[in-house]
Amino acid sequence: MGQAIRSVRYQPPPGVTGEAELTSVARMRVRGGPREFDAPQRLGFDLLVVVEAGRAVHTVDFTGHPLAPGDVLWVRAGQVQQWGAVADLEGPVLLFTPSAIDPGTWELIRTAGVATPNHWAAATVAGTPAAAALTAALATASAQVAGLRDAALARALAAALLLLVLAVPEGSGRRAPTHPAFVWFRDELEKEFRSRHQVTAYAARLGYSTRTLNRLARENTGLSAKQLIDERIVLEAKRLLAHGPDPVARIAADLGFEDASNFSKYFNHRTGTTPAAFRDRVRGTADER
Repeated sequence: MGQAIRSVRYQPPPGVTGEAELTSVARMRVRGGPREFDAPQRLGFDLLVVVEAGRAVHTVDFTGHPLAPGDVLWVRAGQVQQWGAVADLEGPVLLFTPSAIDPGTWELIRTAGVATPNHWAAATVAGTPAAAALTAALATASAQVAGLRDAALARALAAALLLLVLAVPEGSGRRAPTHPAFVWFRDELEKEFRSRHQVTAYAARLGYSTRTLNRLARENTGLSAKQLIDERIVLEAKRLLAHGPDPVARIAADLGFEDASNFSKYFNHRTGTTPAAFRDRVRGTADER
């Protein structure tokens, strides 16, 4: 039958007063219990893992990331993740809410690249300023004076995240957006994709022509603005179909479609399969595991 997405909120343990917490994979296993990591999770906070030992495949929004010693994994709030062999992994983990990072740094992170990855291989990070910044952030998080620790950790973590984004190799496709309007469109799409399905709606809201949005989308991603809108809607549909208990009709309504038939045609046209067939295939694969 598949496993429903479990929403996980940030709930720091006693003694943690800020919006960021240093823990470890080992402590998370103890705190959560053996069943905590079985089902898919939609995080209400960010999770940053520095792998020190072990190997596992960690899935984020249908992409499996093979983790090995030295790798860094950053799962962001709102993404759907599923742990693999969590018992085989060891290493420090930083849990933090988006509000732990100052708005100025978030703006720099958002404009540093068109897309931020979830996984950095050890060879990408080793010897870079990002590695040193991560070490500093972990050391700061271990400080004993809570008030000073919280403020210092927020600054150290912000620096580490920004340097981590900048550590993505140029050959991987990382590049800064060509125009602020694309960043605005991307942010607006994330907020409004359930109710706004047409490029004209975003163009009117942002004060740009549809031609301009399409040009900027193609310059930054190789896709049209409509293709980016469809991509985001389909991602959410796949999340709900693969992990949620709701019938197709309810998912259709949640994503702004007037009826299940229109949604099924839309999904089939963009994925080559019906929502029901996609759900059966993904859940059948999960059950086999």
